Amino acid sequence: MLSLSIEDVPARDRVDFLYETIWSSVLPVEMTFAPNPADIDVRFRVGQAGRVNVSSARSSANALHRTPALVRRDHEPQLFLAVQTAGTTVVEQGGSRAVLRPGDMTVYDSTRPYTVENRELTELHYVRIPRDALALPDRRLTPLLAVRIGGDTNPLAPAVGSFFGTLATSDALDHPDAARRVAEPAIELIRAMLAVHGGADHQARASSEGSLVLRVTQYVRDHLHERDLGPHRIAAAHHISVRHLYAVLADAGVGSLRAMIQEQRLDACRRDLRDRRHAHQAVATIGRRWGFVDPSHFGRVFRQTFGLTPAEWRRGAPTDER
Repeated sequence: MLSLSIEDVPARDRVDFLYETIWSSVLPVEMTFAPNPADIDVRFRVGQAGRVNVSSARSSANALHRTPALVRRDHEPQLFLAVQTAGTTVVEQGGSRAVLRPGDMTVYDSTRPYTVENRELTELHYVRIPRDALALPDRRLTPLLAVRIGGDTNPLAPAVGSFFGTLATSDALDHPDAARRVAEPAIELIRAMLAVHGGADHQARASSEGSLVLRVTQYVRDHLHERDLGPHRIAAAHHISVRHLYAVLADAGVGSLRAMIQEQRLDACRRDLRDRRHAHQAVATIGRRWGFVDPSHFGRVFRQTFGLTPAEWRRGAPTDER
């Protein structure tokens, strides 16, 4: 965890310091503070768990504005979970407005304009995850943006708040193995809370089912190079049976999980074979890196798919693009 305090920064430099810190460690936003820079009081702590960014901020009154111009800038779509621990904060996005007091939470999206207004001395934990990691369809997520979530509206809210409060204030993320292992449970916990908050039980189940194909696809991409990637491992990672995994994929039009994995592995091999950074590596080595243990089988399926052998494809013009 990286800890920063503004008290040692000269007053004249505080606004620039905060812009540099927030833009580099969280996300580009416009900010407004007290007229007198000497009155600005901010303490900031940030850590990383895989693709999950966890930060904690104690600040005097201020406002953060994700403007339309900043939204149009190229960036990876992100979702934020704000967990209020002290003071009052108002989050507005897409016509919705959540007033947060201690124990409350809300989510908002980096791909649309938003405002976060801290009306007094406040303390919040912020959790940032890539939208594709959450894997909730827009139609499920959009109605939940800038909506207050609390213990009175969602049975999972106290557990979620406690979990991320501990991550943000302890030294857990200072330990690389612990940080790596907690990333996926953190995403699953947010997904579960939002699915429950989506409404009735059947709606929550539909939300979870609707995102399962996206989550499985992302899991395959993340573990494509691992030779034991297969239906049993994928099903176990998502806490479902292999039969249910196949049923959900079939409903989504995925005819063969094995074929999907092989297709993505072949695409990865094709990229690496043309990548000059791998020019010193043998064709078989590249095949093994992406799960093709038998060079003969690799060459055969590559030619069946692309009409050329791996060696023939490699003799084409190399590129730096992955």
